[in-house]
Amino acid sequence: MKIYTTKANIVLMVMTIGLSMSSCIEPFVVETVDFNSALVIEATITDENKNQEILVSRTFALDTTGIYGERGAHVSVTDTNGAVYDFEESEEGKYISNVSFAAQAGLGYSLSVTTVDGSVYSSDEVVTPQPTQIDNLYAERDFKDGEVNEGIFIYVDSEDLTNSNEYYRYVYEETYKIIAPYWSPLDAYVISRVVPDIRVGTFDREEDERICYNTVTSKNVIQIEASNYNNNRINKFSIRFIDRDNTILASRYSILVKQFVESRAAFNYYETLQSLSDSESSLYQVQTGFIEGNLHSVTNKNENVIGFFQVSSSAEKRIFFEFEDYFPGEDPPSYDCELLTPQLKNIGGSEGYLIYGIDKDLFTFYNETEPPNVDTPFVMAYPNSCGDCTVLGSNVVPDFWVED
Repeated sequence: MKIYTTKANIVLMVMTIGLSMSSCIEPFVVETVDFNSALVIEATITDENKNQEILVSRTFALDTTGIYGERGAHVSVTDTNGAVYDFEESEEGKYISNVSFAAQAGLGYSLSVTTVDGSVYSSDEVVTPQPTQIDNLYAERDFKDGEVNEGIFIYVDSEDLTNSNEYYRYVYEETYKIIAPYWSPLDAYVISRVVPDIRVGTFDREEDERICYNTVTSKNVIQIEASNYNNNRINKFSIRFIDRDNTILASRYSILVKQFVESRAAFNYYETLQSLSDSESSLYQVQTGFIEGNLHSVTNKNENVIGFFQVSSSAEKRIFFEFEDYFPGEDPPSYDCELLTPQLKNIGGSEGYLIYGIDKDLFTFYNETEPPNVDTPFVMAYPNSCGDCTVLGSNVVPDFWVED
C-alpha cells in the first residue's frame, strides 16, 4: 500500500490522558520534529473468535515519502495469563494470528513487534472491556440540514447493562445491488477493419453482467460517548446518511454495522486522528503528521511509532431494505446513462466512433437500430457500466445476501 505526501517535517501529537474518569478530552501538546522513518501499527483485537489481524507498515518523511508494508516482522500478542498468540505475514504488512482466539473480558493484552533489523516495539497493556450488544439497527426517511437534503438515516440503539462502558466506535460495510439499466445478452465486436469493408457483429456474453453487488467500507471515524445520553443508553445515534438521489439506493441495499467498546485513550486517539485527516479516518491518510498512541520502541526510546493497539468487545447487526420501502410509488435514483447510435465509418470510409468505442470499451451493445441502418447499425449504452454491471461491482452474490 502506497500513499504519497511531500511533508518533510512531521508533527508529533502527544496524547496527555489524565487519570480522572471525567469524560472531558484533555488537550494535546503539539511539537514539531524531523525524522526519516517511523513504524506504523494498526491493531484492534476483539472478543470475536477469529483469526485476528494486525497491520505493520513504515513511513518515510522525505519528498518522495510513502507508506509501505513492513515485511518479515515477528508479531505476537500476550495476555496476562501468559498465553502467547503468534501472527504470520499473509501479505506485505498484513499479519494474521496462527490460531483463532477471542479477547476475554477483564483480561489484559499487550502487543510485541520485532522487525527484521532487530528493533523491538511494544504496547501498553490493554484490558478487554465488558461487552455491549447493539439493541437495534434501523433506517428512517428524513431530512438532513433542515429540509435541504432528503434521504435515509441509519440509526443504532445500544445499552450497556453492566454500566461499565463509556466510549464506542462504529464502522460499517454497505453492500448494494446494481442492475445495469441497458443490459443486453449480446455484445458487439469488430469483424473487419479493412477499408472499405468495415463490419461489426454481436456475440453472446459469457458471464452475467446484468446484476452485480458492490461492498464499501466506512472511512470516517464514528464515535460516541454514552454519557451524552440519558442513563448511558445510546438512542438513535446516526451512523450513516444516504441522499435519496444516491444510486446505491436504486435497488436493494444492506448495511452491516459493527460496534466496538473502547477505552478513553482509544477514543481520544481516534478523535485526534479524525481531526488531522480532514474527515478521512484511515491511518494511512494522515498527511500532516502522526499521533503518539500507546506504542513505543523498546530498543530506541527516541524512535517514533505511529498507531494504537486496541482491545475491544464488539457487536454487529445487519439490515436490508429497498427504495420502495421508504419511498413507495416514487421513482428510484437513476444512473446517468445515454443511448448512442455512433457512426460505423467516417467520411471517406475509415473507422468511425463505433469502432473506436468498442476498442476502448466506452459503451456496450444494447440493440440493433430500428429500422436497420448500415451507417449506424447499433444502439450502444454509454458509459459501459450502463450495460455491464461488472464495471461497478462483482456478479458473485455475497454469502449473506437475501432477497426477502
